[in-house]
Amino acid sequence: MSVYDCIIIGAGHNGLVCASYLAKAGWKVLVLERRHLVGGACVTEELWPGYKLSTASYVVSLLLPEIEEELELKKYGYRVLARNPSSFTPFEDGRYLMLGPDEEFNKKEIAKFSQSDAEKFAAYEALLERIAECIEPTLSKTPPDLLPLPASWRKIPFTKKIRDGKKAYSLFQALKKLGNDIPEAIEILTSDASSILHRWFESDQLKATLATDAIIGSFQPASSPGSGYVLLHHVMGSAGGARGVWGYVQGGMGALSDVFAESAKARGVEIRVESPVAQIVTQNGKATGVKLENGETISASVVASCVDPHLTFEKFLGEDDLPEEFRKAVARIDYSSASLKINLAVKELPDFTCLPGKD
Repeated sequence: MSVYDCIIIGAGHNGLVCASYLAKAGWKVLVLERRHLVGGACVTEELWPGYKLSTASYVVSLLLPEIEEELELKKYGYRVLARNPSSFTPFEDGRYLMLGPDEEFNKKEIAKFSQSDAEKFAAYEALLERIAECIEPTLSKTPPDLLPLPASWRKIPFTKKIRDGKKAYSLFQALKKLGNDIPEAIEILTSDASSILHRWFESDQLKATLATDAIIGSFQPASSPGSGYVLLHHVMGSAGGARGVWGYVQGGMGALSDVFAESAKARGVEIRVESPVAQIVTQNGKATGVKLENGETISASVVASCVDPHLTFEKFLGEDDLPEEFRKAVARIDYSSASLKINLAVKELPDFTCLPGKD
């Protein structure tokens, strides 16, 4: 039986990227996927005959440029189409709001609903960009463990405490660059998007449009603490060709996952689809492999899970494998969401009453 250096549960885009970098470092890696195709929420599927679409994730921006380069994604066919306009919001009163990358265009559009909001919008965008530019470099670093953990959970070596202290100081230095913007930056990082948008703007049309930036993929309403941080993500990233520009992947989001899979395979990663995991096997408090639903057991030195905490800690591991306090903390995670995505197959371009025409 083959023994792997690492088994990765889930062939979503994060799992495939993880596999590629481990293989690049010389590890023998196996990726196990429950479904018949790779990608997780980053897939292209033919839901109706002749209609292929990105069923879940649908745009790209936060994919790091260094990942694109180091995993040679363009070599395997990765192409991005710029998203312009970035949003179109039709209203029942016959008006609409369209936003894009052009500052003057946005100003004219917003002025249809509020001249005050039109004047403030550029300053709002600039603030988010300043915060993003300071915070973004820290996102690729391993976060420090700053909170005290129960002694029964684990012992933290003194050397790690030193490293965590240095990482925390680097975050402090990043925030320090913001100067007078620090109070607003801290609020955006920790507060809810609703209160932030209400304070900045007066028109419901603009606030509703911008609120989508705070809830897409976040499993929470715009009134939840922490949703303000998600607002930053619409000015982060450069996968669309420039900072803050989001793009469509040619071939749908599944094309990106396929590219990741090809890159991983080229580095020696083994990917098995239709291989649902039933259990993470442990011995003496350490993961030693996995057991599949068909009864097959596969050994590995490390098991990395790229599925959600509920499946990882409450289904794949037994009650005796984890501290009770930790299991209770996982059980408290709320997966309810205030947003959904509807996929439609249409025979022609829509003709909106607020913006007639199909061109």
